[in-house]
Amino acid sequence: MSIVAGDFNNDGKLDLVMDNSEDDSITVMLGNGDSTFQNETRYIVGSQPSTVSAADFNNDSILDLAVVNQLDNTIGILLGNGDGTFRNQTIYPTGTTPTYISVGDFNNDRKSDLMVANGGDRSISIFLGNGNGEFQSPITYTLGFIPFSVTTADFNKDSKLDLAVADMDNNVINLLFGNADGTFSNQIKYAVGSAPLFIVTGDFSNHTKLDLAVTNAQDNTISVLLTDGHGSYQSQTTYATGHLPTTLAVGDFNNDSKTDIVVVNGGDNSISIFLNYSIGIFQNQVTYTVGTSPFSVTTGHFNNDNKLDLVVSNTDDNTIGVLLGNQDGSFQNQITYTVGSHPYGITASDFNNDSKVDLAVCNTNDNTISVLFGNQDGTFQNQITYIVGLRPITIASADFNNDKKLDLVVVNSDDKTISVLLNEGDGNFQNQTTYTVGSHPYGVSAVDFNNDGKLDLAVVNELDNSISVLLGNANGSFQNQTTYIVGSRPTNIVAGDFDNDAKLDLAVTLSGENSVNIIRNLCP
Repeated sequence: MSIVAGDFNNDGKLDLVMDNSEDDSITVMLGNGDSTFQNETRYIVGSQPSTVSAADFNNDSILDLAVVNQLDNTIGILLGNGDGTFRNQTIYPTGTTPTYISVGDFNNDRKSDLMVANGGDRSISIFLGNGNGEFQSPITYTLGFIPFSVTTADFNKDSKLDLAVADMDNNVINLLFGNADGTFSNQIKYAVGSAPLFIVTGDFSNHTKLDLAVTNAQDNTISVLLTDGHGSYQSQTTYATGHLPTTLAVGDFNNDSKTDIVVVNGGDNSISIFLNYSIGIFQNQVTYTVGTSPFSVTTGHFNNDNKLDLVVSNTDDNTIGVLLGNQDGSFQNQITYTVGSHPYGITASDFNNDSKVDLAVCNTNDNTISVLFGNQDGTFQNQITYIVGLRPITIASADFNNDKKLDLVVVNSDDKTISVLLNEGDGNFQNQTTYTVGSHPYGVSAVDFNNDGKLDLAVVNELDNSISVLLGNANGSFQNQTTYIVGSRPTNIVAGDFDNDAKLDLAVTLSGENSVNIIRNLCP
């Protein structure tokens, strides 16, 4: 079920529309402006509607609707009458099993067009709008593969956006060139290695034009494809990596104004550095040992010496590894920083007010968080651990007691609590204060819900179909939760001022009972 809010009868009050897959209809509920709604009106659409979107398709300043009818492979367009009612749908065929719809102006004519994703036949359909509520026959682009990674750029320098997609099924990358009229040219395929995973762009030949690099997981290589600047690419040049290359990143590691490549090798606990020494030709890899089962890599200046450094996540040995750059393309051995067991959520902030970035990490398996202070020379101090609740999974920082020091809130998924740890100002935190929330809390957000200048907390409780709101007292403490039952299996949420009282309300769709709940903000 999806839900969309909009003013469908132009009375300045928010209305709602949602799709009903069980009876092949959509429901429109007009708002009264006091968080209540008039009786619903239903409109028959196609079989199993899955997504609905609102926009003005005929340029009459009245919102219309577009609905995806998943089982009969169509979309339905319902033009608005301006009084909250809609005309019968006009049907347009799509590909097989359409699942998603997006509105945009794809041909720069200031008329709303539609893009529909067709999950069943691995295609997309583009419907160009005529500006009168009608759409042209779809232009369908068959992908014919499972796209694993995609990057967008103007590959042929014609000021039109193109696509490059990695195709794991056929071991190729696919280029689709944009025509700026809502169409793309036929895809061009370039052979790469076996099981290409991730793709990046970079100017490897120093001609201000975008080249490509791809990791090939099954044959332990990367493929580099240099462009001619007009949309064509030379055949791949492959370079051997370590075992099971996954992610990659680019940067100038030896300060020679050429773009180099770093690759993470998840199967042999290493990274590979490929230095670019001549118009897109790379030296053989130099490998550096990192931690167990590395997955991601990020570049940055961690010690402020204008030399690119690296940080690698080591998923199976509960560390992060920092490798400082030497400016000649080599790197120092990794410095690892132990955190807790199975680190999960992380937040970065200056906790001790020394203008250096620090880290706080949730350690899911040992019920702690780790705080690591940055030294601004690329090193971090040993972790300081703090006990929190059972299986902490999410962490956020904010100033809960208005002392201009960042505090922490941690979501403890297995004991139905959150933990608040107040900052003493030097980066040390007081022992946790726990607050009860709902079953299997997952996410947390700090917002001022009652407009009193004090930060409050909202927590999503996944397993008991509720949200918890805890109002802040501005001294670091919080009132007991107010729980709002949202019904069976909440799936989507829309925020808006439904009763025009300048307070944020919530509308939640419930897939388990095919309904919507309005949660009105009653704070004074």
